[in-house]
Amino acid sequence: MDKKGIIRRSVSLPEALDEHIGVMAKEFSYKVKNELIIELLELGILKFKENIELKNKIDILLNKMELILNDK
Repeated sequence: MDKKGIIRRSVSLPEALDEHIGVMAKEFSYKVKNELIIELLELGILKFKENIELKNKIDILLNKMELILNDK
């Protein structure tokens, strides 16, 4: 991993989560758990953004449907 642009943070993980990440790191051949943790964090952020966008689209659709139904 390139050290430029990296900010070090200290986090506390529940033991069960740390164990699960350790198993996943071995299963998917990561050299260190931190690489997997960063990848999972990045994927989680992307998924969160997708969910927000989807929720907004559903809200817009529901509002439009209400307008259509109220016009009748």
